Amino acid sequence: MYLKINLSKIITTGALALWTLAVSAQNAERYAPTTEPDRIILNVTADPSTSMAVNWRTSDAVSESFAEIAVAEADPRFVSKAQKQKARTEKLVWENTPTAHYHSVIFENLQPGTKYAYRVGGEQGWSEWIHFSTAGTAEQKLSFLYYGDVQVNISSLWSRVAREAYAKAPDARLAIYAGDLINKANRDVEWGDWFRGGGFIHSMIPAFPTPGNHDHFETAEGINTTSVFWRPQFKLPENGPKGLEETCYYADIQGVRFISLNSDQVDVSEQWAQVQKEWLEGILKNNPNKWTVITFHHPIFSPKTTRDNKRMRETFKPLFDRYKVDLVLQGHDHTYARGMANIPMQEKGAQSGTMYVVSVSGPKMTDSNIEQAKWMDRSAIYTQLFHVVNVEGGKLSFDTYTATGELFDAFDLIKQKGTINRIVERAPRQDTDQFPSEIIKFKASDSNPLFKGTGDPKTWDETIRERGYILRENNKYYMWYTGYTKATGDSMKYLGLATSDDGLKWTRYAKNPIHTTLWVEDMCVLKEGNTYYMFAESKDDIAHLLTSTDRIHWKDQGSIDIRLKNGSPISKGPYGTPTIWKEKGIWYLFYERNDAAVWLATSKDLKAWTNVQDEPVLNAGPEKYDAFAVAFNKIIQYKGLYYAYYHASAFKDWREWTMNVAVSKDLVHWKKYANNPIAGNDASSGFPVFDGKQWRFYTMHPDVRVYYPEK
Repeated sequence: MYLKINLSKIITTGALALWTLAVSAQNAERYAPTTEPDRIILNVTADPSTSMAVNWRTSDAVSESFAEIAVAEADPRFVSKAQKQKARTEKLVWENTPTAHYHSVIFENLQPGTKYAYRVGGEQGWSEWIHFSTAGTAEQKLSFLYYGDVQVNISSLWSRVAREAYAKAPDARLAIYAGDLINKANRDVEWGDWFRGGGFIHSMIPAFPTPGNHDHFETAEGINTTSVFWRPQFKLPENGPKGLEETCYYADIQGVRFISLNSDQVDVSEQWAQVQKEWLEGILKNNPNKWTVITFHHPIFSPKTTRDNKRMRETFKPLFDRYKVDLVLQGHDHTYARGMANIPMQEKGAQSGTMYVVSVSGPKMTDSNIEQAKWMDRSAIYTQLFHVVNVEGGKLSFDTYTATGELFDAFDLIKQKGTINRIVERAPRQDTDQFPSEIIKFKASDSNPLFKGTGDPKTWDETIRERGYILRENNKYYMWYTGYTKATGDSMKYLGLATSDDGLKWTRYAKNPIHTTLWVEDMCVLKEGNTYYMFAESKDDIAHLLTSTDRIHWKDQGSIDIRLKNGSPISKGPYGTPTIWKEKGIWYLFYERNDAAVWLATSKDLKAWTNVQDEPVLNAGPEKYDAFAVAFNKIIQYKGLYYAYYHASAFKDWREWTMNVAVSKDLVHWKKYANNPIAGNDASSGFPVFDGKQWRFYTMHPDVRVYYPEK
């Protein structure tokens, strides 16, 4: 059963080590309550056009508290017209947390579409006067905000998102939080960070929170329930199923029915899934509003390959389809994805009219197991986001902004009589134009892996190593690769060759290895005239040039001499993973140094190389997916633009590689694709190869795999 806790009876139990007590005491002091009201927050009611709820906190020295409200006027004498209302007060005693009194009031009999001023407190201290506006009528434009998981580093990094959102939509009538507002349900310091992060905004825009798994905890009796802080902080509608009040609820606001489901209870209990299903069908069946928006934490369709909320999907999606729910707002997966056009349906030929969105507003990001799933129309990783939604008449407009206030995604849903919503895509065209899907969106082949080490320690290529290279010539594929044995490790790495008629089934050259006098890896091959030029990394991560006339016998031309713009040698140290491009008689060499960044040098004779600039042309970061390592693998030219395919890592130890792409007009100034990475799951050393009809994408680590363009 879902436990409703009597907060006045909670006591602290257990013994703690002295150091734990010290840390707990510091945290307790950080946000200790006083006689002055703090943590002031507006919350939605069932009808925010005529009522509004407000909660706040004081120390337990304040035995009673009040709220005053009046219609806001420019004349400061409006305060004489204020009406005073005594608050409901609850005492919260919780382990390692200062005892506090939480107060709540519901302002009733308000006028729709009216700006009010209110304050809270009493003889021992009052808040400032604060403005809010009641909801208007269904005919008027409605704006609201939507945030995915907040969860961690709230005051330091989520606060900027809240402020950008307020700047974009100061007239929002509610703010939806799709769960995981904090990380540990009953840590007062985290709730303190959440209130600090949102600041005065919490007291002006009504909250519509739904609880996530991190907003729940398990009691000593093994019962899963919401944070002990949930009810004292959020006075929400109690129109949900019995036992799930204020986590499962709804509100009607300007022609939109907003619904919260408690997905964490669905996740742990089939009983609560059925209880919510029955309740939800009732309020969907009897819904006088034109629009329906539902929020909960665990996604119906997950962007993560390792997650599948089957019970949520099987329980609620049939209701969403039957009653034509318009918008589903979710969290949990710490990434961004939305989809409608490709949502799977039970009836053959049917199409979904429901837009499913997963988002994240805090800085905790998913590191792996994210891929461009079929259900997604658009996605992003390592990007803090917020969303501004406007509803007016038969149109719902959804705008997605980054933490820096840039528009990242946008669409409209248009109501159509007797059929599903029509979607109008309004996403910024820049990425669509500069990053066409046929060269960035790929799906892994079911036949992978195509090629790998022998696994036999008696062979020279027991294991293969990044980066090999594939060249298609005269309808035949040639693959150079680095092989070594686990026993010899870094002491011996040889060059091998494999060939294929279709780029899928590979045959090792019978006389491999083809080059043993030089350690060769991370190679890039270009044919000019009758000569093949291999730019490769050798021992100590120093770039070398090798040449061949038959693809098999290679001559080492020595290390590549790179100079600064002033002609002096570059500083001592590694410079490797060379990637080559040639145009108009000039050779362009991209190289990395300790994988920290990519530089560019040019040459006309393959002997003297000079930096185009002494600063990198592509740096690691600032997003997490390439925060610690970047290296180019191949340059292609497509529709007048240059594309660099590069591998990267989010980790200092260079694990969990990903494949990414950047675009340039001049080979010097590069812009990274907003939806990087284009391939994850520890895939690296990747590049596209044109097969005569389309671009395939190959990755070379830890084995050779092929990906085909998504259709």
